[in-house]
Parts: sequence; C-alpha cells; structure tokens
Amino acid sequence: MANHIMKMKYNAFKVFVSAAVILNLAMPAMTLAKIGTTTPNIGANFCAKITELYSKIGQRMDNLSAKIEEKVSQRKETIENRWQKRDERRTENRTKWDTNRAEHVAKLEARANTDTQKQAVAQFKEAVNAAISARRAAIDSAIEAFRKGVESTITSRKTKVDEAESTYRNAVKTAYQKAQADCASGVKPAQIRTALKTDLKSAREKFNSDRETIEKMKDSIETLIASRKQAIEKAIQDFKDAMEKAKANLKAALGENET
Repeated sequence: MANHIMKMKYNAFKVFVSAAVILNLAMPAMTLAKIGTTTPNIGANFCAKITELYSKIGQRMDNLSAKIEEKVSQRKETIENRWQKRDERRTENRTKWDTNRAEHVAKLEARANTDTQKQAVAQFKEAVNAAISARRAAIDSAIEAFRKGVESTITSRKTKVDEAESTYRNAVKTAYQKAQADCASGVKPAQIRTALKTDLKSAREKFNSDRETIEKMKDSIETLIASRKQAIEKAIQDFKDAMEKAKANLKAALGENET
C-alpha cells in the first residue's frame, strides 16, 4: 500500500515539474516573437511611424519581460513550497511508522521468555532499524539529487531563454535603427519597409530556432525523473529483502511460523 501511494505521488509530481519547467520557457517563445513583427504601412509620415512603432514595441517587450520574470518567480516559489510540504509529510509519516514499529517490537520483547529469544528479538530490532535507516538515507539522497538536478536545469534553461530574448531584442532594435537611418538617407519607403520586414523575419526565425534548441533540454528532466524512480525502487527492494531476512532469522530463532 505504501509503495502504491509513493508511486501515485511520484507520478503527480512528475507531471507538475515537467509542466512547470516547460511552460516557464514556452511563454516568451510564444509571445515575445510576435511583438516585433509589425511594420507600418507606406503612406504619409512613414518614417515618423517607424519611430513611434518601435517605441511601442520596446515598451511591450519590457512589459512582457517583467510579467515573465514574475511568473518564473511564482513557479519557483510554488515548486519550493510543494517540496517543503512533501518533506513535512514524509517526516510526519516516518514518525508514525517509528511509533508503530516500537509498539510491535515491544510486543515481541514481551513474548520473549528465554535469553535466546530475547537475543533474537534484539537482533531483529537491530536489523530492522538498520534496514529502515538505509532505506530512508537512499530515498533522501535520491530526492536531494533530483531536486538539485531540477533546479540546475531550470536555471540553465532560464539562462538560455534570457540569452535568446536578448539576441532577439537586439536584432529587432538593429532592424528599426537601420530603417530609421534609411529614412534619414532618403531611401524610398517601399524599400525600407521591405528590408525591415526581411530583417524582422530573420530575427523571429532565429529566436524560434533558439527556442527549439532550448526545448530539447526538457529531456534532462525526464532523465532526472527516471534516475530518481530507479533509486527509490532499489531502496524499497533492498528494504524488502532485508526485512524478509530479518523475519526469517527471527522465526528460526523463536521456532515459530509467524512473528
């Protein structure tokens, strides 16, 4: 039953972390790349409109970046809060299990009449405690490694996203500055607009390419999940094996079919 509950919690956490990390990075890719693609129509005051439009685009990018940073901070806080609650529940459950185990061992000790039986119960108690300590240490280590890996991956991906965003912003800025310079040089509006659209398209395509490369990093989360799962399953199996051996030794010493 405990194993089943652990697997349910594990699967739920897997979905949560994966979704949080992916959405954390998809938002700027889905929204930011749409902002810098607008070009003014050819007509009166075309060059003035370019300056006005770029000013608005810059403001929209700044507003979006601020919202993204806020969302990233909120998601990070949500993950940390969930981890803290899981730690608290794990500690509470272990305390309950320790109490139940102590009661069970006390009953065994009460049934032990001879020195041989008392020694057998003492050895059983020692073996159980060692098995539990080993299991808890292995699970705690797996959880710690998983969390550090998640934090490292999120940080790395966030850095890559920031770099991609900065590159995109600079490309858009350069495209509009070139358009403004062409206006000042007397280049025909149609030519300016065509060149501006081409430059903005290139910037958007580069940003989307960077995004696709970054999104491939989500595979590292799946690797972390698999490693954590494997480590926990091994800890549980090792614990079961140790318990079976301890029980068998106790039964043999007490000369009973059951403990």
